[in-house]
Amino acid sequence: MNRTLLAAALLGAGLLSACSMTGPGNLKVHEAVLYGGAQERVVWVYGTTQGGQSSVKLGSQAVDLRAQVQDPIATPGSLSVNGKATYREATAALSPQVTVTRQGTTFVVTPGSGAQISTVYYTDGQSWTRLNGTSGQVSGTRVDGLQGAGQLTSDEARVLGETLRPQGPLAVAVLANRPAPTLSVEPTPTEHLRTDLYVLGSVPSAQIQPPRPTPVPTTPGGTVTVTQIATGTNANISEAAVQVATTASAASSLYTRAYGRQSSVPTPPSVTGRTLIGVFLGQRPTGGYGVQVLSASGSTGSLTLRVRLTAPAPGAILAQVITSPWAIVSVPGTYTSVTVLDENGQPLPGGMGGGQTR
Repeated sequence: MNRTLLAAALLGAGLLSACSMTGPGNLKVHEAVLYGGAQERVVWVYGTTQGGQSSVKLGSQAVDLRAQVQDPIATPGSLSVNGKATYREATAALSPQVTVTRQGTTFVVTPGSGAQISTVYYTDGQSWTRLNGTSGQVSGTRVDGLQGAGQLTSDEARVLGETLRPQGPLAVAVLANRPAPTLSVEPTPTEHLRTDLYVLGSVPSAQIQPPRPTPVPTTPGGTVTVTQIATGTNANISEAAVQVATTASAASSLYTRAYGRQSSVPTPPSVTGRTLIGVFLGQRPTGGYGVQVLSASGSTGSLTLRVRLTAPAPGAILAQVITSPWAIVSVPGTYTSVTVLDENGQPLPGGMGGGQTR
């Protein structure tokens, strides 16, 4: 009997030991709590693992901490959580906290009812701008990602900005309040930082002036110079397509298709002696998708474009908003048909393989 009791006691002690949290030394937890277009809590965990492995309890889940993994949102000094760069969980829906409209070089910001906003950031998909106000018509200052947002560290602001930037145009509002509870952590960390962000996808532009053409390099030996006119992520089209315009009316139709979901449509450039081509990816479930025209070659009446398609990186924090990416280019000469190939010279799927004059 005594042996049985002793064995039971040892078994119970072993089970209790197995359930205890062996947290890392100098445990630090940093939260980025996202609402709106990206509804999830992203948590970086820092510390020194014991014997290469530690464990903590985040919320109701016991997680394993080890050396960090290769991932776009991994930060220097952070630990992997169950084999991933961060701990992620869904957040509840939140009423709209802000609306933003771009007007040339300025922005119109309207806070939502009861919203408490400390800062607003904007990205056009290429760079970040911190707006110089949280209400009314404001200007902006170019910044490096989300630097200075809430309690994000420099590295966290950088990786979070880089994973959101390609999904632009979008805005990120730093909330002064905390709509969701703080994540419970066991054992208690030596530092627990938190930043609440509202992500507003597909920021519209009003009173847009025709974009200044930007030359796109051609491949060696290419016979046609291609000039990128404009790109965007919110076309008024849900299917993949290529549209060719050689007349003023056709160019107007092309621009209406590209800018139709915005409050105004810019005037397209002249097509006299030139051809405009719009490449439309069609509807995508999130941000992070895009198309870039790399080169062009042509013969009598026919043109071939090579393009690069981009998609979200695995593990990226994605704006949960429907997008429809597009690019418009201009080439000298008149072409009645266009074939679009990928970087490897393969035809694109769906309606993107080619287009006819409109």
